[in-house]
Amino acid sequence: MMKSALRLFRDLIPFAQPLAEKKAAEVRELLDTVAGLSSYEVVNELTTSVIPAIVEQQNLHMRFKLLEDARQEAEKALPVLERHIDYAELPLPLAATSSALAADNLMKALAVGYYGIARAIAQGTQHKALGRMFQRAVLRAMMLLARRQQLAYRTYAKPSSSSWTMLHELYQMARQQHARTPDEDIAPIEHQYLSALLFAYLEPSKLPRVDLAAAIFCTQQLAIHARIAEVTPETNSSQASGSCFLVRPEEGNPGTPLQRLPQGVPIFDGLIIDCSGVLAALDKSTNRSAEFSDEPGLDIPPALLHTLQLALGGRSMRRFARKRFKPHADLVGGIAQVIPFIEGSARSRRSADAANQHGPKSFAPSEWSLIDQSPDGFLVRFIQGENWKVGVGNIVALQPRESSKVHVCLVRRIATNTQGRLELGLQALSPQVSVVDLPGHNEIRRGIYLHRLPAYGDRPGIIARPGQLASGHKLRLAASGTTQLWQIGRRLEASEGLEFFALVPL
Repeated sequence: MMKSALRLFRDLIPFAQPLAEKKAAEVRELLDTVAGLSSYEVVNELTTSVIPAIVEQQNLHMRFKLLEDARQEAEKALPVLERHIDYAELPLPLAATSSALAADNLMKALAVGYYGIARAIAQGTQHKALGRMFQRAVLRAMMLLARRQQLAYRTYAKPSSSSWTMLHELYQMARQQHARTPDEDIAPIEHQYLSALLFAYLEPSKLPRVDLAAAIFCTQQLAIHARIAEVTPETNSSQASGSCFLVRPEEGNPGTPLQRLPQGVPIFDGLIIDCSGVLAALDKSTNRSAEFSDEPGLDIPPALLHTLQLALGGRSMRRFARKRFKPHADLVGGIAQVIPFIEGSARSRRSADAANQHGPKSFAPSEWSLIDQSPDGFLVRFIQGENWKVGVGNIVALQPRESSKVHVCLVRRIATNTQGRLELGLQALSPQVSVVDLPGHNEIRRGIYLHRLPAYGDRPGIIARPGQLASGHKLRLAASGTTQLWQIGRRLEASEGLEFFALVPL
């Protein structure tokens, strides 16, 4: 005890500075060596050499200053690696996987460094004197942990449980510190904490990669409307609330919707994240009338706004139980590959027959394992084949081995499991599909006619490339030996490479 008090005393008085400055100079020399290296080399050098030397600094002021210097160097290199991941196909090739791992390790090392400073202050006796540094260290660590989680979501991987455990612990430390020194403002820390939780509640694995940046921005906007409370006896009576989530910090996850907990099982501990204010803000933004157009609203795309409302309102639960089975299937993605796959190339299991009937293949199927199935979809896991730019909202054609039936599906969820294998959650669109000719100006246009859409009131629909169809136009389709006149109804969905419309019979 006496030894640790003496060490703290030495850290705070000028007599300890010469040794601290010598060690700091060594770290700065290490920092100078990263200049001129590639972004990947900078990230590795900071992770393996610079930051380990920084965390050995006993003087907290010096350690924080050096961590800030290292973070500034990291900010020059990390965006390059993050862009590499954003533009990579899925499953991630080796180079992009290496970039993701290197970026994650660096952000983890920095976060642990700031966490160490915050914890040292929280466990020490200089709470008031070091209050400003404590707040900055907590906020820096939280931002880095949230960025790590966002990186995982961009590769459709699940964030590590340790990142959630540390995030919860940092928030709890901040609450305890605020109780000791109420004059310190905890609002920025609470806002950062809620932003990370809201983004997780949005279930990012169900979003297209191109929408993730907008989703992060939106949840940062909306975090101000969420509230945090301790579990109380009244919590059990409001268990059916779909807009509240239970966080148990020791469980290493962002929390669970209250309505998904077993009914009748009492809740004794944890934090309640109340998102009812967020839902109210979303509803207000949805229902803003034209005469109040000057009133500032939330800058959220309509599709993302709807997704937020479903996720935070607890209405995005699975409608059917899954039936587990594991046959293999061929899968192609994108309308340019799905159309020839449906048209006939998929009918033959022998490549020679397919080539004779339809010429060279215009698609490259990959092999997937059918993990489970429900009445309206599939969960499939990648086995082998060519990478392709898969994304949520893309169309795929799925054909189980030894079957002639082709399922046309939309990708609704993408995830990377614990073994690093890519998984897709697919929504089956129609039990019967046909490839049809579309009207065009001296060009051949092809679309996918969906005879019946169970998820859309059993009405028919059609999928085409962007700009080829428009709501209100009339369309004559020949399929299954009959010809019928249709009016193109409302656009049900749109994503990169396709538009999906309902059809109204005429």
